[in-house]
Amino acid sequence: MKALRLNTAPDRLLVIAVLMLALLLRVVYLLANMQSPDFRSPVLDPQLNDYWARALITGDWTPPPHADDPEIETTPYGRPPAYPWLLAGIYRAARGSYLAPRLFQIAAGLLNIFLVFLLGRRLSGNASGIIASFLMAVFWAAVYFEGELNSPVWEACLALGMVLCLLHWTDAKTLRWLAASGLLLGVGALMRPNILLPGGAILAWVVWHAKKGGGSTGSVITTVPVYLGSALLIIFPVIIRNWVVGGQFVFISYYGGINAYIGNNPHSGGTSPEVPDLYEISGVEEWNCFNYPSIVRGLARHLKKPDLDFSGASRYFYKRALLFWRETPLQAIALTLRKAWLFWGPHEISDSKVIHYERLHSNLLSRLPRFSLLLALALTGLVVCVLSNKSRERMDPSASALSLLFVVGYFFSILPFFISERYRFPVVPFLLPFAGFAVVLAWERLRQRKIKAVFLVTLGFILCYGVATYPLLSYAPDYSTWYLHRGLAHAAQGDMRDAEAALEQALRENPDNDEAHLQLGYIHATQGLKEDAMEHYRRALEANPNNVFAANNLGYEHYLKNEYPEAEKYYRQALERYPIYTLALNNLGNVLLREGRAEEALACFEKALDIHPHDPFARYNIGNVHLETGAFDKAVEVFQQAFEEQPFNPNIANNLGLALAHSGRLEESIAWFEKALGLSRNYPLAHFNLGNVYGDMGDLDQACCHYEQVLMVWPEHVEARERYQLLCGSLPIP
Repeated sequence: MKALRLNTAPDRLLVIAVLMLALLLRVVYLLANMQSPDFRSPVLDPQLNDYWARALITGDWTPPPHADDPEIETTPYGRPPAYPWLLAGIYRAARGSYLAPRLFQIAAGLLNIFLVFLLGRRLSGNASGIIASFLMAVFWAAVYFEGELNSPVWEACLALGMVLCLLHWTDAKTLRWLAASGLLLGVGALMRPNILLPGGAILAWVVWHAKKGGGSTGSVITTVPVYLGSALLIIFPVIIRNWVVGGQFVFISYYGGINAYIGNNPHSGGTSPEVPDLYEISGVEEWNCFNYPSIVRGLARHLKKPDLDFSGASRYFYKRALLFWRETPLQAIALTLRKAWLFWGPHEISDSKVIHYERLHSNLLSRLPRFSLLLALALTGLVVCVLSNKSRERMDPSASALSLLFVVGYFFSILPFFISERYRFPVVPFLLPFAGFAVVLAWERLRQRKIKAVFLVTLGFILCYGVATYPLLSYAPDYSTWYLHRGLAHAAQGDMRDAEAALEQALRENPDNDEAHLQLGYIHATQGLKEDAMEHYRRALEANPNNVFAANNLGYEHYLKNEYPEAEKYYRQALERYPIYTLALNNLGNVLLREGRAEEALACFEKALDIHPHDPFARYNIGNVHLETGAFDKAVEVFQQAFEEQPFNPNIANNLGLALAHSGRLEESIAWFEKALGLSRNYPLAHFNLGNVYGDMGDLDQACCHYEQVLMVWPEHVEARERYQLLCGSLPIP
């Protein structure tokens, strides 16, 4: 029996209607999403993508507040670079607009819907394609990911394009379609390297098809090089770049090893991106998308291999994952089966954001179909094809084979690592044509009044839906973490009231959420509520004694209160747990310098510089030690070097001027104080130092002018007021 086909005009109208419905849903969600705190203040993985893209167009690689330097510019790529490149292009064209990438991704989402229609039409006719495109249009995750600064929508687009180009190759028998498919595979690999496994499976199909004589020459000798060569043409420049920058072979990116270990260790649940013994092997407490270089350096110290590079660290983690399989094969198999079930199961698995609650808290997304419904429909269509020769004959063999090869290949590419909702998203478009076929088949049988057939298809769907929605394995998304992320985003926007509310709700969900206490401490400290801040830092340490950031911050609050012994105690507590914590080393050095222990302070700063040669504070602080101890020429030398590394830092310029002034080089010092004012217009210390220098040079008018500037912005500056009264006594005090 031929597949149900609609007239051309109605087909077009239905496709347009689906696209209009999809656009409406996406606009409604976009308007709501624009009110979300992380729309303009992304967190976690989207934050890294945003940082990377903006750094590419501005040249400013300064990491976000409280984040480590991911060293993207100077090391091999840790993550695939294609999405940040794309995002950078959008930002450049749209002058950094946060709305622009969402609009581009909505356009890509609409393109995906149309490509799903084309694939469904090729599989079993227009009606199946229209139903498949409708399901893609209303799938909640499609709408959601189009609003995120992340790559799933583009991964799906490239995969669909790759498969459709291959289908054109089978029809047109021209190599340009095969080359286009290879190019899309290469771009997809730079977006997410997992696509290479289904790409390899598809290559086997290409070889088989070529042997049948379906290619342009019917020759494997021609087809394989064209397909592979096109993909490598895209990938190879990234491999070369990684070699040039890092002097090591890194195939696209180096996160594969640590991701494999996350998904294959005795403590893994297959869903959480946590490394169980990370501190023991690297000295780093928790992994995030910014601190992998610190992990590599810590691992090098742990292994006593100072030359360990990123490629070597990745191999180390791969070996740990394989060791888990060799030592505990039964546990490894059980874990893999768990991951397989979670991949296809009913849960929305978190990756960086807790997307289960992202869906539930959206009035729109919470009402749209979930993965389980689409999977049940697709399984129904597949089961019908397996059991019915007539139904199977209605399907295009190339389209069905390529779709299933991609689904199976992509699934197996994710299985060795860990599971999340966004990692399974690219398989959805290839399931939907089978879902569309099931709906069309049921509708045909209903119109033909074949009640038994309708009953069997419906029963099959009910059984498949029961399997797809059955919670065989438990998974509990973390509500406290969801509120924590909201609080972080509100704080990044400067919306402290809502940030506090979200963080307090996070603590109501989990009173031991030490990160929420830490963030509340930050907020209260910036508001001048020092005692409240210190209380939250203490509670963070009670919940997690290993929270080195809480210990450091508590030490800093004691430092500001001139309680140096207490400050030293907490800094040393942080460093005992995290010896390479350079901020704590700098803070400890400042305490020791205040206590007159200059040599110990210098040792702290030099250690910080050894750990991180580009530490933003260490060299400046070394200059301060020389300034405090009267080694002015040495201070000048160190400050000059520090300013070369940080030419926009007014503190360095000011202290360099101070060192020159103390060494008697007054004219030279003036230029540096003025440079500091050029970098920070109302910088009171630079004005004060200029007042002193002009006073020493006998230029009282200039001296008084600069003291006035100090007192205008810092009226409590006692020394400035005293010198103003001494030198400018006949003038009114500002």
